Amino acid sequence: MALISAGTKEECNWELPDDFYYHKKDHVWAKVEGDRIRMGLDAFGVWAAGDLAQMRTFPTGRAIRKDHAFGNIESGKFIGPMRSPVSGKILEVNDAVVSNPSMVNDDNYNNWIVLVEPSNAEEDLADLPHGEEAIKAWMEAELEDFKSKDLLNCD
Repeated sequence: MALISAGTKEECNWELPDDFYYHKKDHVWAKVEGDRIRMGLDAFGVWAAGDLAQMRTFPTGRAIRKDHAFGNIESGKFIGPMRSPVSGKILEVNDAVVSNPSMVNDDNYNNWIVLVEPSNAEEDLADLPHGEEAIKAWMEAELEDFKSKDLLNCD
């Protein structure tokens, strides 16, 4: 588990499983499960977006491409895409989560969004943060970016 902390406030501490892979821009996690990949939003992404109000995804059977949207989320302070960490085909959509996106705010690692059959997992995952050191290095840069934009009030 990669423990990320940006200050003294409790809400400024995040846990990111180090066996997951992460889309650097949209904070979508990818968990490899055999020949499938389950995807959802990481703890920092959920914190940054705030309370999720709406979610849309492409339907089951739809082809998706790495770094392209497979859906979008809306909250009180964010509207934007969820970009896929991998290319492939959506096998399953977690309809319960899409219908009630606040489930992701409650438990973002168990309330996944889509299950994908990747078309080239090894290549797609190769450049994504994975493992404690890589995740911490990526998140340090991400936190600095948020601080430079005055989006991180954690002290």
